[in-house]
Formats: sequence, structure tokens, C-alpha cells
Amino acid sequence: MALQKLNITLDRLKEGMVTGEEVNGKMLVVLMLQGRVYALDAVCTHEGGPLNEGSIDGNEIICPWHSGAYNIATGKANENTPWVSDINSYRVEVNGNELSVEI
Repeated sequence: MALQKLNITLDRLKEGMVTGEEVNGKMLVVLMLQGRVYALDAVCTHEGGPLNEGSIDGNEIICPWHSGAYNIATGKANENTPWVSDINSYRVEVNGNELSVEI
């Protein structure tokens, strides 16, 4: 795994904002929750829904297609949405205003 610089900068990422970023051909969802930046796979495991178009509910990202729910910190699927399975979560490094993800 290696750190890859993201195009979005910390000053453009707002609390509760969900955005997508392609890194090495892989689509990621990048978001800020309680002042911490997270990156996860951006494709729902159910039918490929775009998690980068999803919403945040508590500590979960919700797929806009069929409401599959994933823990933002871990990528673990919510047991109440058994139609989805876990996704990958990636470490994000903040260096000043720059964001990098370990992928």
C-alpha cells in the first residue's frame, strides 16, 4: 500500500459532505465526520450503487439506491441491512491542507 494524494483539499471538505474521488482507477468516497476525514470504497456491494452520492446518518454512510448502510470508520455493513457486505476503509493522512489516502 502506498499514499496517494487526493485532488480534494481539506479546506474544500466540509463536515457531513460526501464526495467521490478516483484513485488508481478505484472510486472512493471521501467525507468528513466529527472533524476526521475518511475514505471508503464508493461502490455499494448490493447492486453497485454510488456511495459518493449517499448520505450520512450518524456514523454510517447510506447508499442512495437501496439504503444499504456502512460504518464510516470501518466499512462494516450494518447488520440491519443484510443485503450488503463490508467494504474497504482506507487510512487518510492530512498534511496541512493536503489529503492523501493509503491504497
